[in-house]
Amino acid sequence: MVKFSSIPRLPIAPLDTPVERCERLQRAVAGMPEIYVKHDDYIGSLVWGNKVRKLEYCYAEAQRLGADTLITCGGIQSNHARITAQTARRFGFEVVLVLNGVIPAKPTANLLINSKMSVKIYYVSSRQERSVKMQVVQEELEKSGKKVYAIPLGASDEIGSLGFVKAMEELHNQEEAMGLRFDYLFHGSSSGGTQAGLEVGKRLFGVNAQIIGVSADNSVAEIRGEIMAAAGPIQERLKMRDLINPDEIRVETGFIGPGYGIPSDQSLEAEKIFADTEGILLDQTYTAKAAAALIAYARKGLFKPTDRVLFWHTGGLINLFQ
Repeated sequence: MVKFSSIPRLPIAPLDTPVERCERLQRAVAGMPEIYVKHDDYIGSLVWGNKVRKLEYCYAEAQRLGADTLITCGGIQSNHARITAQTARRFGFEVVLVLNGVIPAKPTANLLINSKMSVKIYYVSSRQERSVKMQVVQEELEKSGKKVYAIPLGASDEIGSLGFVKAMEELHNQEEAMGLRFDYLFHGSSSGGTQAGLEVGKRLFGVNAQIIGVSADNSVAEIRGEIMAAAGPIQERLKMRDLINPDEIRVETGFIGPGYGIPSDQSLEAEKIFADTEGILLDQTYTAKAAAALIAYARKGLFKPTDRVLFWHTGGLINLFQ
């Protein structure tokens, strides 16, 4: 049996992010039980956020394979792509990005940061074109003599998802130190890697919380499929007995609103409530929509007064400066 702790990772930033109780938020929302926030928005300079957890394992795998160049993809304001560009250099990797979206006349937020680093960016018009362009660029780079390691969207595969298996070990240790157990865990979900790691880690480390991934764009079937595709190889690698049943995976799709990265009335309200009560900022792609779901669940009376709920803040705050 492979011990999880033996799987290689390259530390990028201090983790063990704090868990804080939010009593003002609890009082402000009808039906809200004890509510806590896990602050991955505190990771690294320029709020790197949760993607760093995944990249620690991706970079270790890239080193193991002898890669000198990384290629990854995302939207034009992708946090994942920007964080990869920022952090990979310290390990000697060159970085190539494939981004989709309309190129603005003046770059802002993540795109502005990318422009300040000497990374090659290829632009495509749609999300569907990204993987094809990545493959073409990878082949061209390899023909020129580069050893390329491809990181998928959001680092959401069986390598990147290991970062959130470790994150669940971190949470388990925090529960022990705090002397409590969480009943629910809310987070933003899209490409499935974060939730895959959380689901595996929940079973591996004995965390009891019901995990609810709040979709930013995709359907239940799509996200469940991505979760199982990433989690399956991890479970096999670790020879786990308590396997994930896809029917047990909770994905909430009722808060996507007008579309990916586009605010809704509910997400705007959630953003204001978190800011006004706790001074916590949310982004409109993931965290504000996950918070909107959390608030709606409370108002609908879906929590017991004795429940403890954890909101996992995944970061993404650079998108506020678009």
